[in-house]
Amino acid sequence: MQYSVRTDGSVGVCRRANPLRWQVLAVTALARMAGVVKAWLAACLALALLLVSPAWAQTTLSGTISSPTILRASQSPYLMQGDVVLDGDATLTIEPGVTLRMAPGASFLLRKGALQAVGTPDKPILITSAATTPAPGDWRQWRMTAGTRSGQTLLDHVTIEYGSGMVIENAAPSINNTAFNHHSGPAIGIDLASSPAGKGNSAKGNSLNAITVPSGTIRSQVIWGMVGIPYLVQQGLIQIGQAPLSIEPARLRLSPGVVAMLRVSLNAPAPAQGVVVDITSSVPSVASAVSRVTVAPGQTSADLEVQASTLGATRITASHATLGLAETQIEVVNLPSLGLVPGSPTVGVNRPYPMTVSLPAPAPVGGVNVQLGNSDANVLSVPSSVLVPAGQQGASFEVMGLADGSSRLTAQAEGHASALATVSVRGKALVLPASVIVAPGAQASVTIETTEPAPTEGLAVSLVLEQSGLAQVPASVHIPAGQSKAAFTVAGQTLGMTRITATAAGYQPAQAMLRVDAISLNTDPAADLVMNEELTRVLRVQLSKAAPQGGVTVSVISRDPAVAGVSPAEVFIPQGQIYGTTPITVKALAVGQTVLDFASPGLIAKAMKVDVKAKFALRLTRYGGSKLIVGKGLYSVSDELYVERLVNGVVSNGADAVTVNLRCVAEEICETPATVTIPAGQSRAYINVGGLELGSTQIEASAEGATAAAPMPVEVILPQMRFEGLDGQRSTVSLRDNFYVVLSVPGAYWSESQYAIKPMTVQVGLGDQDPAGVVTGIYSAANGGSLISQMVIDRGQRGTGWVYVERPVSAGTYRVQAQVQGLVESKSNVQTVVAASQALRLTRYGGSKLIVGKGLYSVSDELYVERLVNGVVSNGADAVTVNLRCVAAEICETPATVTIPAGQSRAYINVGGLELGSTQIEASAAGMDSIYINVETVAPTLRLQSVPASLKAGQKANSIYVSAEVPGAYWSTSQYPSNPLTITFTSSVPSIGNVTDTVTWNANTGSSTYATFTAVAPGTTQITASSPGFTPATSASITVNP
Repeated sequence: MQYSVRTDGSVGVCRRANPLRWQVLAVTALARMAGVVKAWLAACLALALLLVSPAWAQTTLSGTISSPTILRASQSPYLMQGDVVLDGDATLTIEPGVTLRMAPGASFLLRKGALQAVGTPDKPILITSAATTPAPGDWRQWRMTAGTRSGQTLLDHVTIEYGSGMVIENAAPSINNTAFNHHSGPAIGIDLASSPAGKGNSAKGNSLNAITVPSGTIRSQVIWGMVGIPYLVQQGLIQIGQAPLSIEPARLRLSPGVVAMLRVSLNAPAPAQGVVVDITSSVPSVASAVSRVTVAPGQTSADLEVQASTLGATRITASHATLGLAETQIEVVNLPSLGLVPGSPTVGVNRPYPMTVSLPAPAPVGGVNVQLGNSDANVLSVPSSVLVPAGQQGASFEVMGLADGSSRLTAQAEGHASALATVSVRGKALVLPASVIVAPGAQASVTIETTEPAPTEGLAVSLVLEQSGLAQVPASVHIPAGQSKAAFTVAGQTLGMTRITATAAGYQPAQAMLRVDAISLNTDPAADLVMNEELTRVLRVQLSKAAPQGGVTVSVISRDPAVAGVSPAEVFIPQGQIYGTTPITVKALAVGQTVLDFASPGLIAKAMKVDVKAKFALRLTRYGGSKLIVGKGLYSVSDELYVERLVNGVVSNGADAVTVNLRCVAEEICETPATVTIPAGQSRAYINVGGLELGSTQIEASAEGATAAAPMPVEVILPQMRFEGLDGQRSTVSLRDNFYVVLSVPGAYWSESQYAIKPMTVQVGLGDQDPAGVVTGIYSAANGGSLISQMVIDRGQRGTGWVYVERPVSAGTYRVQAQVQGLVESKSNVQTVVAASQALRLTRYGGSKLIVGKGLYSVSDELYVERLVNGVVSNGADAVTVNLRCVAAEICETPATVTIPAGQSRAYINVGGLELGSTQIEASAAGMDSIYINVETVAPTLRLQSVPASLKAGQKANSIYVSAEVPGAYWSTSQYPSNPLTITFTSSVPSIGNVTDTVTWNANTGSSTYATFTAVAPGTTQITASSPGFTPATSASITVNP
């Protein structure tokens, strides 16, 4: 332990004594200072004379405490700096009344030993922040681990405040009358192997005023005996005792493409035939696994490989007919992954082992708190969390083996995907890599390790190959005294696989699979990288052949980490796979070039060049102007504002997609999406901007690795409201007048294309009526519907739906008025209603006189009657029944009435021809004058159709028919008989050819039925069709051939 004197932050070098005695000592010392005492002591004693208060100094604690130490009240206060570790089975005693101040970021770890901090009600012990203005999280945790002598560890009448709380791991301290106040995390965190006990404790002002407990399995007897602070299981379930079947970890967040190794465990060794466990995924498209795993005979667990594929959530379920089932929740997220290195270490019992957690990018301000999960607290001691400081990309922590076995370590942090490591614990054992690979004719260096250091005489390790001839290894390797590792060389000879066995007296043996094969390392994608500063790129490590038994661990190193960093530093490739379980993230940091080295012992290494270019730039552009105008409550059309990628000042398509961060400087004035993406191979992305409040501000755009864009001015103004569809001029017989309301933004380039951020209620009504009651209201439908006073502009729309002003009651004027409360209001132009004078008009399409064939009736479109309002053809609000008649009833006929429907302007009329001659059709209606149109009935002409020009004797033509033509009619061939007609056919030379005597022309059809012509003998003939009142039709000559 180190002590030093400090005053107001200045560091002294005098050993600390009781400050109450400093003045007496100083006087005595000065009397003796005749040049005998060294100058530094004179300086220290002279400094003491200047102080009149005993509280001026504090004693500093730092480093490792490895011998019994007492913090005395007479020397209080104390300052703890850095990471202070209690080790060597030492006891740290803190006397009543001591104040212990924790420097920023300081922590205390009880690795091996005991802590006795026993205060009294009138002399409590205070552990607090050294900051002038203390705040939660000023210092890190106090942590008690498995090396704690729990029976001798006691806290009583202690206040611990303004840190990150206390963590207890595989320990059972006594804690009484202790207050945990104002911590940035939970008051206390414990693992599932800890049994803290005590009473009279309290917690206030912490992020969680609780003792937090992780989910998992309690495998040994524990007691939750702390009284005064509640225990809290934050998520998941706690299993009491090892379940017959379990799967660990219970919850994971993985990135797409990651392969995670889960563990399926039994509560007893598998029998001689092993245990087959069925595996299913609830959503295989999100994450998939093999259909079953087998726990080998005598074993209690087996690894389960899970492949994350697409974003989403799934459950991986392990089931067995007699053992039941277990589940792991898998969430596949598009987040950067954490890293844990090494991925599969072997550690000794009661031996600390360093590990590292890494981030894909430097931690932001405040750092990143990484939660560490430990599947078996009886096998391994692990801190509950580790803080990666701001600006750093990783942090180291220690694990300690407790008993032979293995545990699955999980690292999780907000905004990151999980990382996994499997830690094996072996007492006094040799350790070899799971597999060794060497190419034929090549050599590979292999490291053998021990979980305990070699004895004083060193350690001789024997090496044996199971099958000779494949490779050569030395007969033995020597590990020097006190060391824990040594290297030896394997020389490959011929292709094949065998096993290396290492043995040493007093140590458990080790084995490694040896594969003699040429396997090269690669990446996906494989090409060298060209990147801009501050950008990241994700790669997958790949083998040219499947990984051997035990898998392969690949190291990844940047030769110049100042140019480009890489995370994680190690990637594991499981047995039988070619891809690493975790993607590699490359971060471009500075302009320059470097090389990434991918290596694994015995494999053909890969070197990837990385060329980091200067940052690209962004530019915000408003189409057609330099300032964006947005209506309040609306958002702009995306085409009006866009962000562009500039390379060397030129708008350019880049190879990578760019996520652009956006914000309105004055967030109360406008809003933007948090991000937009410029796609790979494109130069721009479009932006919608919403107007919130009136005023001016700017929009900022930035992106990782890019020079931020110059801010874009934006102004939010009141929109304008306009009425669309109103008639303007109406009459007292007009239909309801449909209209809608639309918003526009003057000054915007696309002023008619801004849309509501959220639904807007538009109050609508009638005003300025002169005289009063010209119209009575506005309705929701053209007919019927409900009386309304509100319209809605839906989200994403610029206008309302259609509504309808009621039929006028009298002549006059009015205006439609609309208002969005607090935003905009408007009145329509004056709408004029005139008194209606109605009349009829008969119209023949294409002429002034209707021509009808005798015995036929005209097509309805040729004659119609129209409604006139004030001399103009108009749709009327009411139906009109029109009376019709032919003045000379013997010449033509009409229906007695036709109706012009409500809302329409005309009705069509069929007229039938009875006898040849001319007359008029009269139309009249109630309240309207009669009107007339001339009509003439003429003789129609028959037309022969489908008559053959020639036939051979004996042949027949079966499809001869007739139709009519009415000369002078507009649609001269579209008049049909009112009643059935008989058509007579004759042949001019029946001996040459004969024809059906008669056929029928049915009423209301366009032609007759078919007649048949039969060719009898060679020669020519003609056929004639006739019917009373029709001009007959004679065919051209028909030639009958032999």
